Amino acid sequence: MSALAPDAFVKELWSYADEVPMLEHPWFKGIIEHRWTREQIVLGEVQHYLRVRTNPIYFGYIAVNAVADKQYELMGTVLENFMEELSGERTHVDIMLQFLQEAGITREEADRADPAPGTLAAIEMITGCCQRRSALEGLAMLAFVESQHGGPNGAAAHLWTELTGHYGFSPRAAETYHLHAAQDVGHGSRQIDIIKQLATDEETQERVRQAAKLGVTAFNMEWDGHVQAMTGKREFWPGVAPLKLRQPAVRLPEPARS
Repeated sequence: MSALAPDAFVKELWSYADEVPMLEHPWFKGIIEHRWTREQIVLGEVQHYLRVRTNPIYFGYIAVNAVADKQYELMGTVLENFMEELSGERTHVDIMLQFLQEAGITREEADRADPAPGTLAAIEMITGCCQRRSALEGLAMLAFVESQHGGPNGAAAHLWTELTGHYGFSPRAAETYHLHAAQDVGHGSRQIDIIKQLATDEETQERVRQAAKLGVTAFNMEWDGHVQAMTGKREFWPGVAPLKLRQPAVRLPEPARS
C-alpha cells in the first residue's frame, strides 16, 4: 500500500473515529437525553478523574520522546498541551476534583476508588502508547478524540449545557467541560495539522494509523468505564458500525471424508 496524500490520509483516520462517534456513546448521549441520574453522573465522573489524574504521565512521555527523537517540529504543540495541563493556579486534575467535591467526595476518597474495567484498560492503553511509541504517534492517539470533544458543537459543550442546565450542577462543578470545549478543538486541529505535515511516507502513515486506532479505542473504553461504574454492568459499547480489521485469508483444507 503506497502513501496517501495528506488530506486523504486524515479522511481515512476520521473514518475509524466515525465508527464510535463520541456523541453517540451512552455516557454522552445518556446525559444529553437525560437518561442518567445526578448520582450516576457523579460516579461516572469519579472514573473520569481516575483517568485524568494520569494526564501528566502520558503528556510527559510524549514530551520526552519528542526531544529524544529530535522531533523539534512537534515541541510547540506538545509543550502547549503540557502547559495547559499543568500550569496556572489549578491543574486539570484540580478542576476535575471540583465536580466530585460538590458531591461531597474528597480527593482521598476518589483516589481510593476502583477503576472500572473500561477505565483501567483506557489508562493502560493510553500510557503504554505514549511511553513506547514516538511523540507523533502519541499526538495521533489524541487528535481524533480531542477534535470530537472540543468546539461549540463538540461533546464537552453539550455536556456543559446539560450538566449546568437540566441537571443543576454548578458551573464550578462542570468547569472541566467548559474548559475542554474551548481547548480541545484547538489541540485536535493542531495535532491533525502535524499529522498532515509529518506523516507523508508509507511507514510513518502506518504507525500513525495504528496509534489513531488505539486512541479511538482507548477513549471509547474510558467512556465505557463511566457507564460500568454507573450501572454495575461489565458492558462495552459496540459503536455504530461493524468492526473492520485487516485479517489474513483463512485457507483451511477440505475436511477428509470418511
